[in-house]
Amino acid sequence: MFSSRELGFIYKAIVHLFEQGKRTNYNLIDRTMQEMDRELFLQMNGLAYDPELFTMARDSSQVTEYALLIKDSYIRFRLTEHLNAVKLSLTDVGTPITSILGTLHSGVDKICNDTDTGNEARPLAEIVASNLKDFRKNRALGLDSRAIPSGFTEFDKLTGGGFFPGEIYTLAARPSEGKSMVTLHILQEIAKKGYHVRLVNHEMGDYDTANRSIAMLTDINPDLLRRGVLTEGQEMEVERLLQEELTNLKLDIRYMGNARIESIVTETMLACKRGKCDMLAVDYLQLISAPVEKGGTADEAIGRNINALKDLAVRCNIPVIVVSQMNREIEHRGDKAKIPVLSDLRNSGVIEQTSDVVMFVYRPDRLGITKDQDTGENLVGIAKLLLLKNRNGGIGHANFRHNKTFTKLWDFISFNKNKSKIQQIYPDQ
Repeated sequence: MFSSRELGFIYKAIVHLFEQGKRTNYNLIDRTMQEMDRELFLQMNGLAYDPELFTMARDSSQVTEYALLIKDSYIRFRLTEHLNAVKLSLTDVGTPITSILGTLHSGVDKICNDTDTGNEARPLAEIVASNLKDFRKNRALGLDSRAIPSGFTEFDKLTGGGFFPGEIYTLAARPSEGKSMVTLHILQEIAKKGYHVRLVNHEMGDYDTANRSIAMLTDINPDLLRRGVLTEGQEMEVERLLQEELTNLKLDIRYMGNARIESIVTETMLACKRGKCDMLAVDYLQLISAPVEKGGTADEAIGRNINALKDLAVRCNIPVIVVSQMNREIEHRGDKAKIPVLSDLRNSGVIEQTSDVVMFVYRPDRLGITKDQDTGENLVGIAKLLLLKNRNGGIGHANFRHNKTFTKLWDFISFNKNKSKIQQIYPDQ
């Protein structure tokens, strides 16, 4: 891709590291170049070939644009070479014009094929053979589904097993309704089963996220955790949690602030290559940096981000949860129940179109609805995941239990079997 042999060699070493799932830094690139071609490495004096090379790109957020500029220059260079060759053949009157046209078209086609970064088409037979291999593997492992169980029995029944690889799940809720807590709970339950899960957080730092996790897994008051002062006994409880549960829990948390989608995609793909990401959650979509292009709209910018996450889910073959905001229209709705609909999603059109599943956290008791009008069931401490879109399955709702502060969540089915626990958490029921 580079007219300079030396720059091409440096790029080749970087690609080699990426394909091995390793991060790229000065020392690793230098060592990789020595291993790949020591003679050329010595000739060019390694990365000292161009001392300013690693200081030219001052803004990493623009790395995709830089890469596209390099690719654009390379395509122009290839086209110029090819057209010059065709131009030279035109001076030979003995060469049939049909032959020249054939050379022109075949050369352009080759350049297009060589520079196409999209997924190649695969024969149906090849895809079915790959699926059959997975079917046999799942049967041998005794799996009921290739989906990753969520920890919520009713949700897993509704979706056919839980979260499916290659699919994107949008989770939304009204402000302070608990969408981040639900996401963290699901990830913890999945990690307990041995899966390697990853949370990319744009709103909450690692310290606060970890405290929420501690509150979920212990009986320590969340307010004390936030203040950062515990009793000796509570410190021992955190120590026990760390040693007995968290040390082997494969839950990685990454605060990325106002990061661009390219950074999220690149880091996740590296984690997948290392075998360290079976599932990703992004909290939340509207906080991912989404520059609006000239003449474009905010919806289009959000659309590019969620499409990139969908592409990531397919390419890495992992499920992706995307936490999303709702618009404010539901707050002005006249009915007391305020049951969400798809159009309540902020930037609803593009999110609804791309998502395989769209679901809402719904807590009727926060709205003063404490009994089900049809069944008379007590709704205090019961929340619902409302599935309003499911591309590959049914829609409906899945119940789960929670405490008064919504810092602890439980599976609805298993919790209801424990009568003493119900009386302990909900003494009025």
